[in-house]
Amino acid sequence: MPLYFRFVGANRHDSVSGVVALAEFRELCPDLPIKNIALDSAHDNYPTYHLCSEWSITPFIDLNPKNNGKLTYPGAVTVNEKGKPVCMEGHPMVNRGLCSNRNRRKWRCPLACGKIGECSCRQECSPSEYGRVIYTKPSDDPRIFTPVRRGTKTFRDVFKTRKCSERVNNRVLNDYNVEHMQIRGKKRYSFFTMIACILIHLDARLKNKRWSICLWQACLLYTFL
Repeated sequence: MPLYFRFVGANRHDSVSGVVALAEFRELCPDLPIKNIALDSAHDNYPTYHLCSEWSITPFIDLNPKNNGKLTYPGAVTVNEKGKPVCMEGHPMVNRGLCSNRNRRKWRCPLACGKIGECSCRQECSPSEYGRVIYTKPSDDPRIFTPVRRGTKTFRDVFKTRKCSERVNNRVLNDYNVEHMQIRGKKRYSFFTMIACILIHLDARLKNKRWSICLWQACLLYTFL
């Protein structure tokens, strides 16, 4: 359901507008704490991750493919696009869980965990039977090592909720015809968008509560635009 909308200029990057919108929503609705935030790859930048950490918000942000060249972990260990460390032979290491007391995630050698049958770099990497162990921390690189790892079911499920905003945009622009109105000016568009958002809430309440409404009232509401 739409709780906040804002018209911004196209000359400002989406990531900047996103931070402004987030700050405004927190100020306008202090009684509605934000637990998660799902954003597209335009918001894949370090300031956004640092801000989410400061405000205790879990970010679910798609990686920007333009920044894939920066996926390097300290110590010459590379990581893939999902934030998994990659061993010397090029295999993703095995996630062994989160060490909550130290705020870090443990990764083990895929050979030692039985994920691969053999490895030519075994002795060079680690002669231990336990295999090589890597620890990653969100503080090392908050963009790559997110609190909820990319590629997991939890990440995918939460990230899918971003489609709700697209459905709201479609309803406002097309179902309530705001996109094709013969008007000009941010104030006029803001007013009619607000009316469309009110109608979206009314639609939901009518559907869930099965309220009855007079025909003339429904016609008045739906023909207002």
